[in-house]
Amino acid sequence: MGYSRRDILKTGLAASAAMLAPSCLSASIADVSPSAIARIRERYVASLLPNSPKQVQELKELAERYSGKLRPDGSWSDVDYESEAQSNWGAAEHLTRTQLMARAAVLDRKTGHPARALDTKVLRALNYWTLHDYQNPNWWWNQIGVPRLAGDISMLMQPQLSRKQLSRVVEIMKRSDWEKGHWTGANLTWGVAIQIVRGCLEENVATVDEGYRRMYGEIRIVSPTEEGIQQDYSFHQHGAQLYSGGYGLDYAIDVGRFVAFAWGTGFQIPANRMAILNSYLLDGEQWLVRGDVIDYSTVGREITRKGKVVVPDLSTGSRNSVPSPGESLPGIVALLARLPVPRKKELRAFSARLQQRKDAPAFTGNKQFWCSDFMAHRRKGFYTSVKMLSNRMLNGEEVNHEGKKSEHLSDGVNLLYMTGDEYKNIFPVWDWTKLPGTTAIQGTLEIGGENPIHARGMTAFAGGVTDGEYGMAAMDLARGKLTAKKSWFFFDDGYLCLGAGIRLADDTVHSVATDVNQTLLAGDVLISQSHQPLAEGKHSYPAGKIAWVYHDGVGYIVGAGNSVSLSVGPQSGTWREIGTGSSKPVTLRVFNLWIDHGYAPRAGSYQYCVLPGASVKQVEARASNPVIHVLSNQEDTQAVWHRRLKIVMAAFRKPGSLTTPIGRIKVGHSCLLLARKVAGGWKITASNPENQPLMLQVEVDGRKNAIDLPGGNFAGSSVASTLPAA
Repeated sequence: MGYSRRDILKTGLAASAAMLAPSCLSASIADVSPSAIARIRERYVASLLPNSPKQVQELKELAERYSGKLRPDGSWSDVDYESEAQSNWGAAEHLTRTQLMARAAVLDRKTGHPARALDTKVLRALNYWTLHDYQNPNWWWNQIGVPRLAGDISMLMQPQLSRKQLSRVVEIMKRSDWEKGHWTGANLTWGVAIQIVRGCLEENVATVDEGYRRMYGEIRIVSPTEEGIQQDYSFHQHGAQLYSGGYGLDYAIDVGRFVAFAWGTGFQIPANRMAILNSYLLDGEQWLVRGDVIDYSTVGREITRKGKVVVPDLSTGSRNSVPSPGESLPGIVALLARLPVPRKKELRAFSARLQQRKDAPAFTGNKQFWCSDFMAHRRKGFYTSVKMLSNRMLNGEEVNHEGKKSEHLSDGVNLLYMTGDEYKNIFPVWDWTKLPGTTAIQGTLEIGGENPIHARGMTAFAGGVTDGEYGMAAMDLARGKLTAKKSWFFFDDGYLCLGAGIRLADDTVHSVATDVNQTLLAGDVLISQSHQPLAEGKHSYPAGKIAWVYHDGVGYIVGAGNSVSLSVGPQSGTWREIGTGSSKPVTLRVFNLWIDHGYAPRAGSYQYCVLPGASVKQVEARASNPVIHVLSNQEDTQAVWHRRLKIVMAAFRKPGSLTTPIGRIKVGHSCLLLARKVAGGWKITASNPENQPLMLQVEVDGRKNAIDLPGGNFAGSSVASTLPAA
C-alpha cells in the first residue's frame, strides 16, 4: 500500500493524539502520586515513537543496521569519539543511534515479542557512554544535549535498567542545573524538562513537581529587556534577538509536549499559563509559517543548518534517523487542539494548516511585532515579512561557528513565500551582500565600522504600523558608513518598497545595491522589453530601460529612475562557509534581481512594487496603470496612496505635513501613520517607531485629534482612532 506525505502526517498526528489525549481527560486532577508519574512516563515514551507503518519499518531497519555494527564493548567504529566540534558534535551520534535503537526495542515490546538481543545491545551502548562520560567544550552538550538524549534512552528502556545503570544516567542528568545556571527561555525549559524526566525515572514526585512549577513559571510575558515571550508574542533569546523560529520554536514544542503529558493530573498547567501558551502559538508562531517552513528571518543562526523546516517530512526519515510527530510543532498543536483549551477552534485551524490539508481555512492579516522590529503580512496566496534593526535589538549572531555571514540579516530582509519552497537550502550559495530587501555595500561584508554580528543597531527609528489588515514598516538604516531611509507598504495583492537618502561616504571602491529578491530559480525569467525568456548570465539595464521583471509567478515593477541588474543561473558555495556544515561545494540555479546605486551614492533612492501570484498580463496592466501611487519618497517623509482602498500610509521622520487625496495630513511628531477614508470621517492608526510613549497630535483636512501612543511593554504598538468629518 502506498502512503502520501499528507496521509502519513495526518495518520501520525492522529495516532499521537490518540495515545496521549484520552487517558488525560479521565485522570484525577488531584493525582500527583507515583501513578501520575507513570502516566507522564507512558505519554513521554509514546511521543518518541513513530506511528505510520512506513516509519515503523524504517526505524526497525535502521536499528538493525546500527545494532549489527555495534562492537562488543558497546561502541561504533565510525563514530568520532574524540570530536570537539561545538555544534555538530561527532560523539553525540553514539547517543542518537542508541536512542533510535531504544525506540525500536519499545516497538518490539509493544507487539508482545520483545527483541532480547536488541535490548541487550541498547543497554551495552548506554553503558559504554556512561562509563566514558564524553564531554564537549560547548556547555550546551554537557548540560542539555547529552542529558536529554540519556533521559530519552532511559525512559524508553526503564523496565530493563538496573539500579547501577539508572544511577549513572541520573548523575549525568543532574548536570542540567538550570537554577545554578540562571537559564531563561528555551534553555530554561530544556533544563526543567530534563528534571521532570529525571523525576519520572527516580519516581520522585517532588522533583517532577518542582520541574513543572518552574516550566509553567517560564510561560509568561517578559519585559523588553528579558529573554522569552514578548508582549507581542515574538520570542527573544541570547539577548534582544528575534528567535521565534529557532529557540522560540523549540520552546513551543517542548512546553507543549509536557503540558500534554501532564494534562488531567495534579501537574496540569494552570489556566492562566495555558492562555499565554495558546496566545504564543496563535498570535506568534502561527503568523510565521508558510508551507512547511517557518520564516527564515526568525531562525537566527539556524539558517545555516541544512533542511531547516517547521514541518518535518514524516513520510520518510533522513538516511540516519526517523522523525517523530510527537516532537514537532504539527504534533504538539494537534495534541493541544484535542484538549479542552481556550481558542480550541483556532488551534484546530492552525493544526490543519500545519498538516497542509486542502480544507484548511486561510489565515490572513498584517501584524507588527513591535518588540522585535518585525512585520508579517499574510494573504491566501502569499506570505511576506520584513526584519529590521534598531538600537533596541541585536543583529543575528555567530555562535559555535554558525552564522559567519550574519551581517545583513536584520537590515530590512524582505522574504517572500508562496509555496514555502522559494529559499529552501539556498543559503550556502546566496550572495550575502544581496539579501532580499536589503540595501548594502557590495563586494565585501566589511562595512567600515565595528563588527555588526550580534551588535545593536545604531538608530532608533524602526518599526511598523498596522490596522490588522494592512500595514507599513520603516527603518533608518545605518550600517558602517552606509545610511538609508527604507519603507515597505503592504496591501492585498502585493506591496510597494521605497528607499531614499542612500549615502556611502568616502568609498569609491565598493558600489551599493538594493536587492529586490534572490530566490531559487524556478522557470523562465521575462522582462518588459521582451516576452522571450532571458538567457543565463548577468543582465544590466540603465534607468528607464526596463519597467518590470517576471519570475515564478511574481511580478516586479521597478521605478523609472532605477538602474536594474539581473542574475540568472548557477551560484556556488558551501555550508561550511556560513556555518558548520559540509565543505563540499554546492551549486544551485538562482534568480537574483537588484537595483544598482553605483559608487559612493550621495542621495540614492529606489522604488519597486512586488505582485505575488499575478499573471504577466496583470503585471503589464499594473505597470501602465498603478493603483498604488507614491506621494513622497524623501528622507523626511515616505508615503503612498492606494486609490482603490482609499488609504494613505506614511512614515514621518519629523513633524510635518503631506498633501493627500483624502486631505492634508499634519503630524506634530515623527511617527508611522495609516489614514483611511471611512463613512463619516477617517480611521487613523498610528505608532511611534522609536518605541517611546507619545501624545501624537494629528490633523486631517483641518480636523484635529490626539492619539495616546503607549510606553512600557506596548511601546511601538499601533493605536487606532476615528476622526469625524466636519
